[in-house]
Amino acid sequence: MAMAQGYTLEEIQNILEDIEGTPFLDQKTKLLLRLAERVTREPYKIHQKFIQGLREHGLKDEEIFEAIAVGAFFNFMTRMADALGAPVEGFTSTGS
Repeated sequence: MAMAQGYTLEEIQNILEDIEGTPFLDQKTKLLLRLAERVTREPYKIHQKFIQGLREHGLKDEEIFEAIAVGAFFNFMTRMADALGAPVEGFTSTGS
């Protein structure tokens, strides 16, 4: 998905290692990536104070909803594929 947006494999690896230290991402993108990460790793920590912080940084409710929905969808699909033992087509390993 990120490669389809024009990011190189090296840039994607940099993002995965350090969202905040990635100079080529704007603040809004960094916020959305942190939200997506939280949906995946700690969804129970997405509370009103967290959402309000996103709003205070300029994110609209529609953007917040979309980021949560997309993150939840991909988590669902990954878990389904894992549970069914389905191979992932087009997957490229980053070597980590």
